[in-house]
Amino acid sequence: MLSVGKLAAGPTAGRYYEDAVASGREDYYAGEGERPGRWVGGGVDVLGLYGEVNEGQVGHLLSGEDPSSGEALGRPIEDGSVAGFDLTFSTPKSVSIAFAIGDPWTARVLRECHEKAVDDAMAYLEREACRARRGKAGAMVIKGKGFAAAAFDHRTSRAGDPSLHTHVVVANRTLGEDGRWTALDARPLYKQAKTAGFVYQARLRHEITARTGARWGPVKKGAADLHGFSARLIDHFSRRRAEIRERMALHDSHGLVANKMAVLATRKGKDYGVPMDRLREEWRARAAEHGMSQSRVEELLSPRWRERQAPAEVDLDKLTERSSTFTRREVLQAICEAHPDGVATVAELEAQVDELLGREEIVRIPDPAGTRYTTRSHLQLEQGLLDAAQTKREKEIAVADPAKTQQALDIRELSDEQAQAVRSLTSSGHGLQVLRAPAGAGKTFALDAAREAWEASGKQVVGCALSAQAARELREQAGVEAMTIADLKNRLEHGYRLPQDGVLIIDGVCPMKCVWSW
Repeated sequence: MLSVGKLAAGPTAGRYYEDAVASGREDYYAGEGERPGRWVGGGVDVLGLYGEVNEGQVGHLLSGEDPSSGEALGRPIEDGSVAGFDLTFSTPKSVSIAFAIGDPWTARVLRECHEKAVDDAMAYLEREACRARRGKAGAMVIKGKGFAAAAFDHRTSRAGDPSLHTHVVVANRTLGEDGRWTALDARPLYKQAKTAGFVYQARLRHEITARTGARWGPVKKGAADLHGFSARLIDHFSRRRAEIRERMALHDSHGLVANKMAVLATRKGKDYGVPMDRLREEWRARAAEHGMSQSRVEELLSPRWRERQAPAEVDLDKLTERSSTFTRREVLQAICEAHPDGVATVAELEAQVDELLGREEIVRIPDPAGTRYTTRSHLQLEQGLLDAAQTKREKEIAVADPAKTQQALDIRELSDEQAQAVRSLTSSGHGLQVLRAPAGAGKTFALDAAREAWEASGKQVVGCALSAQAARELREQAGVEAMTIADLKNRLEHGYRLPQDGVLIIDGVCPMKCVWSW
C-alpha cells in the first residue's frame, strides 16, 4: 500500500536514502539490476534533474536548495521543520516473496511492474495533491507544477525478510503558478494517500497479470496476494509485522498512533553487508519449508494467456455504510477494489468513476470543502428515520419516576449541565433523543444516572455501539448491557426482540449518543 511519513530538516536529512548509493559498502540497489535512486515528478523537470540521483543531491533538495546550482528554492528550511515527505509504496508480501525466490526473469518483471505502478500512482497523486497555499493565513490554495522527488527502490524489510518497496522522497517545495517556490500544502497529500495506494495496487495487479498471467486472491482494503501463496508462507516472511504486533500486544495498545509508536520502538538498522546471493539462498530455503520453491513460483508466474476476471459491480450501499455521504476518492477506491486483475490505465479508472457518479441513483451534494455524494436510497432511509423520530415526539415514552431520577442524581457528583441532561432524557417522553457534547464532557457518566433512573422505574435499558471497545465502555462506565451494532443487527435478524417499554442507547460515530425509546 502507501504510507506517508514526515522528514525533519537537518544535516542528515536524506542520508538514509543515499547511503546505499553513495557509500559503496553494499549493492543494496544494484544487485541483479536494481537501479539507484531516480528523479521523479514535475518539480525535478523544472529543475532540469534527470536520471540517477547523485550523492548529496537529496540532502540539498531537503534543505530547500536546487541540487545542481545550490540556489535557494524559496525560504530556507530550518532544522527541525518539515523538510519533505517519505511516500512508501509496498508490494503485497506474496509479490515480494516471488521477487525474492524466483528466477532472474521473474525478479526483473516484478520489479518493472512495481516501478510502473509507482510511477502511475505518483502521477495521480501529483495531479490531485500537489498544492501550495497563498494569501492571508494561507486561505488560497493553488496548484503546484509538480513534486520535486527522488525514488529509492528497496528489497528487504528491517527484519531481513523480502520486501519490495519504494521510498519516494518528496521535498517540501513546489513551484506555484505564480513562479514562486514555497512549501507544499500537506492536507491534500494526506487526503489522497489512501486512494493513491489503491491506484498503485490496481495498477500493479494489472501489470503483473498482463506480463505473467498470474491469478490473485480476494482484494481486501485495496490489495490482493498472488494466488498459490499460502497464509502460512506469507506470515512466515512477515517478521517485521509480527514484531510490531507483539510490541502493541505487550503494551495492550491499539490504533494508528499506537502502531506508529510500535514501528519506531522496534525499528533497527538494516544489515547492508549481506550479499544478495546469500539472501536469496536463505529466502529460498525458508520458502521451501513452507511448500514454495523457485520452480513453483515459475509455474505460477509463467507467461500464458488466460481470460481476465470481470470486475465486480460496485455496491452503492457500501459507500454509505460508515458515512451518509462519500467523496470521489472513495468511489475510486471502490472501483480499484472491484477489479481483481487491476486496470490498464489510471484514465480507465477515472472514466469508471465518472460513469458511476453520473448514474441517476447518485445525488451530488455541494460542499465548500469539496463536492460530496450520496444515494437516493440513503436519502430515503434518512427521511424515514426523521419521520419516525417526529412521530415519537411527546408520546410519553420512557418517562422515569422523578423521585427515582433525583435519587440517581443525589448519589453522583454531576455538573449542572449533566444533571439537566439526565432530567431531560428521563422526563421528556420523546421516543428519540440526542445527547451531544464534546469528547470527555462526561456523556457516558451522565447516562449511568439516567440508566439507573429508568431501571428503578421498571424500564429495561440496552445499548449498542459501532466498535466493541465503545460497547465495553458503555458496559463499564454506564452499567448498560451493550453490544456492537453489527451484533444487534444479527440478533434482530435471528429473532431477538428488544424489551417492551424499554430504552436503547446508541453510541454514535460523532460526539453524541442517541436514546431510542418505545
